Formats: sequence, C-alpha cells, structure tokens
Amino acid sequence: MIALLAGLALGASQPAVVPEPTAVVGHCRFIIADLSFAGSPSEQARCLLTHVGYRGKLGREPERLPRGLAGVLDGRSRLPAKDRVAQLLDSEGIDIGGLDEPVSRARDGDPAAPLARYFVIHDTSTPYYANAPFPADIDRDPKVNDFAPYFPVGGDPEKVPVAHLFLDRLGAVKLGQLLSRPWRATKLESRVIGLPAKGLFLHVETVMPRRRDARIEGWNDAIAPKPGFSKAQYDRLALLYIALSVRAGSWLIPAQHGTIDQGLPQAHDDPQNFSLRSFDRALRHRLRQLK
Repeated sequence: MIALLAGLALGASQPAVVPEPTAVVGHCRFIIADLSFAGSPSEQARCLLTHVGYRGKLGREPERLPRGLAGVLDGRSRLPAKDRVAQLLDSEGIDIGGLDEPVSRARDGDPAAPLARYFVIHDTSTPYYANAPFPADIDRDPKVNDFAPYFPVGGDPEKVPVAHLFLDRLGAVKLGQLLSRPWRATKLESRVIGLPAKGLFLHVETVMPRRRDARIEGWNDAIAPKPGFSKAQYDRLALLYIALSVRAGSWLIPAQHGTIDQGLPQAHDDPQNFSLRSFDRALRHRLRQLK
C-alpha cells in the first residue's frame, strides 16, 4: 500500500482503541506501560530490523546486528560531538532544523514523557508506475526524485507532510514535520497504542517508486526496484540517523514501518529491499568521518 496515502490518514488525529496500560502489543512486543518495545536496545533493534520481504512478509530476525549498529546500541560507540555533526550537515547542505532544539516527546509532547526513542525507516511507495517499467536510470529520474507530491500546496498541516524527513535517491533531504513535533505515521501508533505513542517515533520517508505485479489480480504496488535503496540514500540515511540521535541526546533505535505494523489489518510492506548491511557500512563510514 502506498505509504503517502496511508500517512494522510494516520497523521490526522483519530480515535484508537487503546489496550490496558499493562498490555504488550505488536510483533516486537511494545510494552505500553514502558513506552518501549521489549528488551535491550540491541534486542529491540534485532526485531525491528527484521527483513521486510515481498508483500510485507517478515524474514527471520538477524542472528546478531552488524558490527556498526551493534557497537552503537551496546554502548561501545559514543555519540559524535554535536559541533562536528553540525559542521558536516552544513557542509552537505542538509537542514533538519538544527541540533540544539529538542526532539518530540511521547504522549503528544507531555514534558514528563520520554523523548523520541525510535528512528523509523519508510519508503514512499511512489511514484506509482502501474504496468509501465521503471525508468532506465531510476536514481536520477526527475519524476522519481520530485519532492512536490509530498508537499502539496494548501495541504492540511495536520495531515501533510506525512513524515519528519524525506530522502530522495540522489541523497537530497527535505524537512517535513519539525523534529520537535509529535507525529504518528504507523498503524501501531495511531490505531493500537494511541496518544501515548505520539511523539515517541521519528519518521524518515525514503523515495522508492513501485509497480504493479501482474501476477496479482487487481490493483497492487507489490513490485519495488532492486536494489531498493541507492548508495546515496544509504549514505545520507546513516548521517540522518547519527544527527537525529545527537539531537535526541542518545542513540535512537532503528526500526522499519513494516515490522512495526506487522500483523495489523492493512499493514504496510515498507521499506522494500532494504539492506541492513549496506546501511551498517554507511553508518561505519560516517562514524569514521566524524572522529
């Protein structure tokens, strides 16, 4: 399902049937009382980074995290210095609203609630090519990399943009919602956990077109490009992960939209064809750059 269209509904305030405060919900066992998934940061990431396969089918959890993420989430890698990260963002022309402002807090910005803990990776699932082939040079195609559809003129600010940040296939980054603004972009947040989850997740949409799978009757957007992400996207996604963690004051736990919503009605299948090892290589490169 197209992430953009789903976000239009999920960004808006809507009722949720909130389980009891002691409940544990979702594939990765979100503990409502703790406003956290179960386990240590590494254990949470192992579940939340389980490969999202065709039509949203999950693979097996990684036996262990790649060494870059493992070092980060086990506490062996410290956050880089804020000034170094700020200089790097500035030199590469990336605006995330600065590093000195706070990130969002859970419970719709309750000052007593935890700061955002999760870095959620999405894919836009657009533009949609139906039965047509993908462009020959998918990473450089102007239509694929056009941010305009995600920022409609006159759009309702309670609905769009649907994420905090957008990342195209050339590595360009565009700020959507302020990182300090509590936002929801998954069904688990909006339809299961409800208001307590609003502000606990920071959302990044990566541009990825889709096509129809002709083997399936009716409309679908099941076909994603392979590889799913460009090299530039992995590079900038790693930098964004570092920068948002620095702004939050601690390493965020990376997660995927499809894994978070696993098992829910009309759950999404994004990000498709995401390579955890490619992301980890980019992360290790960026951390070396920031030493």
